Amino acid sequence: MLVISLKDILINARQESVQMRHHYLGVEHLFIAMLQIRGGIAASIIEDYGFTSEYVIDAIRRKTDKGTNQRLWAGFPYTPRTEIILDITNDLAMDSNLPEATERELLIAILTEHDSLPIRVLQGFGMNLKAATLAAIGYDPKREPQTPDMNVLFAENYDANQPIERDQLFVLRRMFAGHKAIRIEQRLTGFSGALVLVVTPINADDHEDAPMVVKIQDADSILDEVHRFEAHVKSSLPLQTARLEDSPVKPENSELAGIKYTLVAHSGSVPMDLRQRVRSNGTAELGKLLQKELYSQFKITWWQQKRPFRFQAWKEYDWLMPPMLTLDFIPENDEPEMPLVVKIPINRAKLKTKLTELQFGDDVVLENFTVQKVDQQNNLLKLAVGFGSEADKRAYKIEMRGVNNLSKTFYRGEVVERLVGTVWKTRYDLMLDAVRDLEPDFDPNERWISLEEIQLPNPLLHYENLLDRHINGSMSKIHGDLHLGNILVGPNNRLWLIDFGHTRDGHTLFDWATLEVSLLGDAVMSVFDSDWATIRRIIKSLVIAENGYEPETRDQNIVMTIESIKAIRNIVRECLASEDNWYEYYVALALCALRAISWKTMSLGGRRLLYLVSAMAILEMNRKYLNMALETPSPDLTDVLPTRIPTRAPKDK
Repeated sequence: MLVISLKDILINARQESVQMRHHYLGVEHLFIAMLQIRGGIAASIIEDYGFTSEYVIDAIRRKTDKGTNQRLWAGFPYTPRTEIILDITNDLAMDSNLPEATERELLIAILTEHDSLPIRVLQGFGMNLKAATLAAIGYDPKREPQTPDMNVLFAENYDANQPIERDQLFVLRRMFAGHKAIRIEQRLTGFSGALVLVVTPINADDHEDAPMVVKIQDADSILDEVHRFEAHVKSSLPLQTARLEDSPVKPENSELAGIKYTLVAHSGSVPMDLRQRVRSNGTAELGKLLQKELYSQFKITWWQQKRPFRFQAWKEYDWLMPPMLTLDFIPENDEPEMPLVVKIPINRAKLKTKLTELQFGDDVVLENFTVQKVDQQNNLLKLAVGFGSEADKRAYKIEMRGVNNLSKTFYRGEVVERLVGTVWKTRYDLMLDAVRDLEPDFDPNERWISLEEIQLPNPLLHYENLLDRHINGSMSKIHGDLHLGNILVGPNNRLWLIDFGHTRDGHTLFDWATLEVSLLGDAVMSVFDSDWATIRRIIKSLVIAENGYEPETRDQNIVMTIESIKAIRNIVRECLASEDNWYEYYVALALCALRAISWKTMSLGGRRLLYLVSAMAILEMNRKYLNMALETPSPDLTDVLPTRIPTRAPKDK
């Protein structure tokens, strides 16, 4: 058994305090020092609960934040709470007739004192402190369990063209240790890069448990989702919501982790997601399902808990866009002479002007950005604003390449005082690349996209101004990733929600714009050709329907598409902050649709359609609310639409 003395822990705790520039010894430093002991009691118990030591350390560091370089006192004082903890620790050692206190006594002291910062972090993760204390008292280190020799079966209708990777199977087997076998019924993977499956566990007596939903993703994302479930979902949602089953599973020798969702009040049959339902049965009765089984069940605790919320669009939607800048790291000894300095707080108007002038190879200095993720695998440091609402924290994303060789270590939530890099790509470069991947039959740099009589504004040239728009909206609890793959359909058309990795308090209409984007780009486009002529035909029908008229088409797929969009819009109407003021929704739809053009998991036709959906939303917002009808419509179009639409590209002034 690995025994670490208290005096050794104190040495490491002081080093942690110095690294954080605190220059005092707090309980947080002691706890981090224990978690850094590989194979130690604290780290092992944390891992038994499905969390990684690194994840908990990052969470504690985010709560404390770094201090300044200036020392305000001499020596290295203990905080009053630390002195209490150390007194309890020494008393425990004396009661056990130990020659000196060890990690076990210190851990028990921290857990029983139960009012320090590390304890508040653990409580936020939903950890049972009494159980953890008992585990610390009687902890006996055990070998890392071997991957069980478990049969992984696949249902007859499972798509063999969607293989599961070896490391994902490793985590899957660990999650169902103790079962004879599991049967993978279907794959529900959306756009996040996670593996989402419906799995039926099979016991030793061949008895089958009810199917459950399993999600496997990188460990940080999974543990974040557990935290969000505890904070936003657990106590506020109705029975139909899928519930987290057990603690997350994070094998020590894997970068992945997994969680299980049980479908409460489920009959035992295999559910399908709403994407599969729409693709199999079309959009018939979709509106009734969304209204009766989804919106009506969740609106009381979610979308109808509206609070007035006036904001600039970027505060809620900037994080959807590609990084504002992608930089290559410059070592500190290669300081540039006249760089562009980008610092928090940001002057948005001034920065927008400067960004348009940046080119490949230009030097940029970043000041006071917050670390969002340390991506060792891709040699990336992901930075953002780091304060404000959940969405605002992720605004102004910047990616710094080539930081793995730095002697300095970074943790999530750390405010980095200064980093220097050279421009590899700007956001506009990345967006232009995504548009070019659509193989457009128009010039991506032109202001307008022709739709026969109608001229659509090019979203590539409008999204920055769109992000500047002020919105009088509302805030409520939202799912945050409400696409068709996260809505399961069971017997009697009962619906469940899964996947709460982005659940937060945010703009109420975000969920419904996301769902409309998913419906159009992912499900509806599966029945249409992906050529631009077909895309334009669909968009023209949507524009006509947007203005209250029935499009003259015999294509039943387009008719059903319009009906399904109307169903979503009926819900949106109830969620608008101001009655019948759709400006709020058009901004959300334009930005959510534009986000999707870079999703490689979506079909080419889906991405093409959503680019023009973004253009359509900008058109309607401009015409109806900003009085930007710029030309007289053609006689043919006047017969269809009662409002003025720009039919020719206006002359630049």
